[in-house]
Amino acid sequence: MVNPHDDPIKLRSSRYEVWRERFVAERDRILDAVAINDIEKDILRIEHVGSTAVPDFPAKDIVDLDIVVADDAVSAIARTLETELGGTRHENTSTWHPIFRSHDGQRYNDHVFAVSGNKWKTSVVTREVLCAHREIRAEYARLKRELATDHDDLAAYSRGKTAFIERVLRVGREDDDLEFDFVVPTVE
Repeated sequence: MVNPHDDPIKLRSSRYEVWRERFVAERDRILDAVAINDIEKDILRIEHVGSTAVPDFPAKDIVDLDIVVADDAVSAIARTLETELGGTRHENTSTWHPIFRSHDGQRYNDHVFAVSGNKWKTSVVTREVLCAHREIRAEYARLKRELATDHDDLAAYSRGKTAFIERVLRVGREDDDLEFDFVVPTVE
């Protein structure tokens, strides 16, 4: 059983190339698992998100994936991934079931999201803004280090980033050089 609250809030220097390779391997495992059960048509996109998806950025050594699925497929996809790949699934809401996994020593957070939700969009916009804006990336890295020093509670660490993420989303809405195939949300 993998418990996300057991992971220490310990940031490490970027290992972007390694994390990218591990994302690709996990994505392929996910696609194989749903193909076995003939439900791959319900997966609309799989995104590498979170700090490991941003080059030259400190991160916890956990690769985050957002698996965006048809609205009525969240439960079925999440159950299939838990059964086929292992891990611990949480039914946070009807539109979001994360599966916390470990494979060959690498931790993964596989988030199954309904396409109509905004959390996955927030993750994608955050990744793109951080990749495009070095000064915002540096400021966010400082904030994350400060929060990691101040908190050993994952919920408090996450809450500490909320105002910053809202600002990142505002940049995503206003930056004409960034294009998204969805409406950029606000923080929920």
